[in-house]
Amino acid sequence: MAEHEGQNRNIPVAGLEVSTAPTSGKHLLFKGKEGKLPIALLLLSFLMALAILFYVLLSTTDVLYSDYIRLVNSYLGKPFQIGDLLQKDILTRIPLTYFFREINRHSFGYTLIFDRVLGVLGLFLASKPLLLFMRKKQLPFLQQLLFLLLFYSLNKWEMLLNGSGYIHFLAFSAFYDYFYALDQAFSKKSSLLVLSIYPPFILLVAGPYCLAVFLSCFALFFFLVLGKKLWDIKGTILLLISNGLCLFLYLLSNHYAVYEYAGAESISLKEVLQNHLLFVVKFIFYGFSSMLVSGENLEKLLRDGAIQGKGIVLIGAFVLFFYIFMTLLYLWKFFASSGNGGGKVFAGKGKEGLSSEQRQEEAKNQVGKSSMAAENSVETFYFGLLPGLLLLHGLASHALVFLTRYMFLKESYAFQSRYALQYQSALLGAFLILFLWKNEKRFSSEQELRTEQKSQKKQAPRTEQKSQTKQASRIEQKTGIGEQIRIERRQRTAQGRLTFCLLISGIFLLGTLWTDSSEWGKAMYRREHYERMWTYSHDLSAYSDEELENVFEYRHGGERIRKAFAIWEQVKKERRERP
Repeated sequence: MAEHEGQNRNIPVAGLEVSTAPTSGKHLLFKGKEGKLPIALLLLSFLMALAILFYVLLSTTDVLYSDYIRLVNSYLGKPFQIGDLLQKDILTRIPLTYFFREINRHSFGYTLIFDRVLGVLGLFLASKPLLLFMRKKQLPFLQQLLFLLLFYSLNKWEMLLNGSGYIHFLAFSAFYDYFYALDQAFSKKSSLLVLSIYPPFILLVAGPYCLAVFLSCFALFFFLVLGKKLWDIKGTILLLISNGLCLFLYLLSNHYAVYEYAGAESISLKEVLQNHLLFVVKFIFYGFSSMLVSGENLEKLLRDGAIQGKGIVLIGAFVLFFYIFMTLLYLWKFFASSGNGGGKVFAGKGKEGLSSEQRQEEAKNQVGKSSMAAENSVETFYFGLLPGLLLLHGLASHALVFLTRYMFLKESYAFQSRYALQYQSALLGAFLILFLWKNEKRFSSEQELRTEQKSQKKQAPRTEQKSQTKQASRIEQKTGIGEQIRIERRQRTAQGRLTFCLLISGIFLLGTLWTDSSEWGKAMYRREHYERMWTYSHDLSAYSDEELENVFEYRHGGERIRKAFAIWEQVKKERRERP
């Protein structure tokens, strides 16, 4: 049931971290003053979104079916009242949908096209913070292109065509804005106080999807504490309170909600874990497999006998291994990176015997070192928080899908297209880590070069002769055999990373292209299905309840289907008669 299923202003500014790649014309798409949007890539993202919209319009017609029948019966049969927003389970109904529903009703006579366009718009908006992050890291164009191809994969076709899921795409744009804002606050060591407005907004727009976001944020700050990387204690406390309070409010609202589950078994989670362990294993791996091969293609392979359940489990195991490897790599880099930097300005030993002038000189040196350390610590963790948050969010989504669907005891539910949007966060996070890991050495060498240049500039006025002597000594050292060995080792490491990156990218690119080509090929077939529903809707009384349930994909009685279409016709009539 799709119905139950903020905007960041922290634009990057000039600083150390942005100079992670040469800017002398190598990547023209990313040139420009820091702090501006990546216009060229946003345009490319917009064109991809238009292609998705064309696919949606080509594959559908404007007719009620499935979850829309419930929505029309529940909300359009009577005028909207403020009291509708005061129900105990309002947070599970996603309050913001009332606003868009009334716009659709009074402006367009409640058309599904309006919702579908909003869904594609939400998908495009969700790409903006990700593009900003990649621009900030200055990833090569081909990496960003591959990322967009994965992002706009048609493995989400069911959510795109079922217009009632539009709010979830808009919600994910808010999620990614929130994650990006946290990343920017960490990068700049800025205050977290203003970010406390994100959880209440997410609560209004996300419904059950907010659970994965709030849990991911709790996990994030747990790791920040372990890594001793907290930088704003007051802001952290307020943000955690905001997340915790919103999580509590949603769970309280969910306690009063009543859901319609057709085909669910009366079985507890404990019984499933004890008596249906094979189902649990299959469900988990089936879900991960859908990020490489779409659920539609997996079902076709199963029908044709080209693959068995074990094969799907192996595909899921491969995807899960990729996630685990990227997660461990990220955690290793996270804990290995330096903390907040700085330190005590006048820390040192053996200063008791120094003269007054020597003490002043030492103090100046320490102040210089401290200021440079503070400047360099603006971004001490090259990977940033966004990839880790995406991974956490995606993995949490996998767990939540299982917890809300285990009662059906059907492992094939795990790779349904309706869950691809939730699963995709983990894939996007894993690929960001992969790209950053591949590019990391370039960043490190340039970071060292910038640090040396700044150190030389600060010391030149005072110790020019000493600097020249050190430079000469450094040149002699770097010509040694040890330096040559290190260079060769770095080259081999870079080649290994490049090979691994190309292999993983190629595998997932092939899976995405297969998914997209098969979905485009099914567009007309899907349209024929909608046109069949449109034909049936003209004379609903001529068909039995069972026929209507099968055609309109709604298993709660033919009478409800007829009632929904009667209400819909009345709404459209009122819109036509309105001046």
